[in-house]
Amino acid sequence: MLEKSRLLVVDDEDVVCQGCRRIFSPQGFQVDTSKDPCEGLRLASERNYTAVLVDVKMPVMDGIQFLTQLRETKPKLPVILITGYPSIPDAASAIRLGASDYVTKPFTPEDITRSVQRLVGEAAAPVEEPREEKEPAAPPPKPEPWAETEEGLRFWDQSWMRPEGEGLVRVGAALTPAQGTAIESLTLPRVGEVVYQGLPLAGLSAAGQPGQTLPSPISGVVAEVNPRLHQRPALLWEDPLAAGWIASVSPTRLEEEAARCWPRRVLLLNADPASAARQREQLTALGCLVRIASGWDELAAAGPAEEVDVLLVDADSMAEQGPDLVGRAHAAAPSLRTVVVASASSQWETAYRKHRIFYYAVEPFADNEIIEILDAAFRPRQQPFPPGERRSAAAESVSSIFITNRRGTRVGLLVAGGLLSHDEGLGWHVRLKLLDRLYPMKTASGIGRMTQVKLLLAASMCDRLLILLPRDTGRLPGNLVRDTKGEFVAVAGEVAAKVTTLAVQPLVPGSGLTGFADRTMAALAEHVVNEMAAC
Repeated sequence: MLEKSRLLVVDDEDVVCQGCRRIFSPQGFQVDTSKDPCEGLRLASERNYTAVLVDVKMPVMDGIQFLTQLRETKPKLPVILITGYPSIPDAASAIRLGASDYVTKPFTPEDITRSVQRLVGEAAAPVEEPREEKEPAAPPPKPEPWAETEEGLRFWDQSWMRPEGEGLVRVGAALTPAQGTAIESLTLPRVGEVVYQGLPLAGLSAAGQPGQTLPSPISGVVAEVNPRLHQRPALLWEDPLAAGWIASVSPTRLEEEAARCWPRRVLLLNADPASAARQREQLTALGCLVRIASGWDELAAAGPAEEVDVLLVDADSMAEQGPDLVGRAHAAAPSLRTVVVASASSQWETAYRKHRIFYYAVEPFADNEIIEILDAAFRPRQQPFPPGERRSAAAESVSSIFITNRRGTRVGLLVAGGLLSHDEGLGWHVRLKLLDRLYPMKTASGIGRMTQVKLLLAASMCDRLLILLPRDTGRLPGNLVRDTKGEFVAVAGEVAAKVTTLAVQPLVPGSGLTGFADRTMAALAEHVVNEMAAC
């Protein structure tokens, strides 16, 4: 990002001005706003901005008039037009006047971020100069292992995120050696691609095994991809939390989504200070936050009150008091997952197994088995289906869902009949999340193709219409692409201003919106419901 990047937002709607401020300030931009186009024109003419975002429809002076006058003093300043519907005359005038892009209302944080980041990237691109022959540069020194672990490292399942400054977040995955050594091909995101929390960030494949996707821990626009991974994929498991990072992302929902990611907290029960220090160092290098306890008082103080996920017990140092302490810890925090590590000669295994421990391991730090154990211990528990939420009868197909969101906007979700089920898969997750948010719903059942007649009828019944469909976009299965410009569904006339298409990459051709892991289904549903709520 350019140093001291500065944006100007000119829109007579305060919600747009404040929304852009909330989106871009956490990304490191200084954001100026104006609801008065005359004042905005003055600011744009007098100050140095990275880009100007201006609404097309405003009183006193519209966006085209604004752009016309701005070009007299700032002929090359990047301008992004914000419009409810890009008319042909406006589009022609905008192109003639050198507008850089347009974004249609209502836009998402990802839409506007992608547009701005593209301009920032172009402005920051270095000019090519003749190269001089030089000695090969020495590789940069390897950073100290996780010196900043306690300053933002968080996990979403197996994936991790960590703020890296300049409004960016570095993301990656904590692979186990067994996963990594089987990799034969690697699919990475592309710069400029939008990724969504819980949906695929990268893909792994190995001969004779189903492909595996690594979910993104955060939503945003990919700003950089680790160039070393294509030449040396082994970094993903040899050094997953440092040199093996996958991408840098310009986040669009950082505050909201970071709260859904968690640090990996380990309470280490070890009465031997030297051994405890060694184990803590190894656990910290694997991305864990570690607190050491040597008896019940420390254990009780550091446990449930801090939402500790894993209790790791050194059986040799705790001797006969260890099993009793584990029993007391489970009584205080039943959800605690307890891992016992011991030497081959330990005599306490039987006593520990009476207390419903998660895993008993023999010298796991010596052969890196601890990596596999931590991966299993921190995996999210499978959530049971709420009683009474799923019917035992045959699944009923859903063709549309209508709600009125908190903004008073009537929003419709339209799908081809048979793609969503009332009681299974993605349809069930969407319905449940809408119920969780207390949105009254009107659903319609049916099986059949999505026709222009159905689309126009649905659009006439609401203020905003979302179309959900499977579509091959050349991305990893489960990836979501948001389209407001008619790339996937052609809609004529003013109805086009109401329509946003959400295209999901199917698992295999012809599989529709089925076959994804339940966790991916839940993440997809979260983003669909967020779209409905934000319209």
